[in-house]
Amino acid sequence: MPAVADLPLTILIAGLGGQGVVLAGDLLIDAALRAGFDVKKSEIHGLSRRFGSVSCQVRIGRDLHSPLRGHGGVDLLTAFEGYEALKQLPFLKSDGRALVNRMWRKPGALSPADENPPPSIDDQRLEWFDGTDVTHQAECPRSLNFYMLGVLSIQLPIAEPVWEQTLDSLRSNASSESNRQMFFAGRGAAATKARRRRRAVPR
Repeated sequence: MPAVADLPLTILIAGLGGQGVVLAGDLLIDAALRAGFDVKKSEIHGLSRRFGSVSCQVRIGRDLHSPLRGHGGVDLLTAFEGYEALKQLPFLKSDGRALVNRMWRKPGALSPADENPPPSIDDQRLEWFDGTDVTHQAECPRSLNFYMLGVLSIQLPIAEPVWEQTLDSLRSNASSESNRQMFFAGRGAAATKARRRRRAVPR
């Protein structure tokens, strides 16, 4: 988890229409505000509402001004789909990290792509997560945004009880519990990867 001294942090969330990118950004903002940070947000919607490119940029810190950061200015990229991750990579800092759901669907496509992933997936800043598989196995395919938000949450200086409050603030409905489960599934997957990464570092 980044220290408060590492602030401000610029986070870019990207995906396709229908994947809940904007909601994920709103939940991130809610948690950051509850944690006492200043927050700024911008949104960019694609031409097609369903399966079109959608992204939002959120900046958290103290006494912020514009949230917009150009190429090389983003600390954390969270992408719900592989092509969207690659499209947004130029915005990521050289030492930034990209947390990506392992799924390939080009904007506007009605079904996932079956072609080979592009060679740029070898970028060392990319870290892959099986959000689509996990949410489908749990019969919660519409909770992918919560899974990936859980993945992102490990990287932020926002305590778990604050995330609990944000999740509790959502209007209760039939999907509330599955959304919560998928958030913590993503958080757990990211925490496990982080522990393995620490063990792999020579002492």
